[in-house]
Amino acid sequence: MRGLYMAGSAMLTQQAKLNLISNNLANQKSAGYKRDEAAQISFGEWLIRQQGAGAAARAVGTIPHSVAVSRIETELAPGAIGETGRELDFALSEGYFTVQSGEGLVYTRNGRFFLDSSGYLVTADNLPVLGERGAISLGADFTVDRGGIIYENGRPLDRLRITLFAPDAELEKMGNSYFRLLNGEAAVESGPSRVYWRCLENSNVELTDEMVALLQVRRSFEAAQKMLSTHDQLLERAANELGSLS
Repeated sequence: MRGLYMAGSAMLTQQAKLNLISNNLANQKSAGYKRDEAAQISFGEWLIRQQGAGAAARAVGTIPHSVAVSRIETELAPGAIGETGRELDFALSEGYFTVQSGEGLVYTRNGRFFLDSSGYLVTADNLPVLGERGAISLGADFTVDRGGIIYENGRPLDRLRITLFAPDAELEKMGNSYFRLLNGEAAVESGPSRVYWRCLENSNVELTDEMVALLQVRRSFEAAQKMLSTHDQLLERAANELGSLS
């Protein structure tokens, strides 16, 4: 039975890794996407105790817990910046665009923005992109310099609100390339960042690395599957032979 549990937990771990790799590959072309990777942890043997009404716990043996996924880590390394020529595309050398959501401020590296019906700069999910003065209303004739200052008809209108994080900042991935800060505003630093107008940051997913990881997961899953099948056959043989001896 112990072998079955070990093989089963190994297969579940590889399945979780496969899901992350599949999501990374699906978002290879998503602007500003940051790849995820599963951190694996191994466990020692657990002591099994028998418990019953009116009886003291009695040790009956140990069982291995094998491996599991301890956490999902997001690689925040920047992707390559490519020129698109689109007026509402932006990319950053560092930091994050600041966006107002219904749950507070969120942050993104995806600078593919749009204008809503009122002329405000928004994300693809219709969330307002913030400047230092709040939501940004744009006209037809605007330009943006490397400092993130937006000019309308040659006059400064606002500056994109770019947020940089301290090393101890804890960012949680929310989906759709958004992040939220978990450990308070004290971990946030606001500062200058180089803004690339009419450009987008590509995802940091490397196709070759993901394909190699996919092959590793497949081989590990197949090995665990064979181990599970072998233990199942041994248990079936043991049950049949013991039954015939009785």
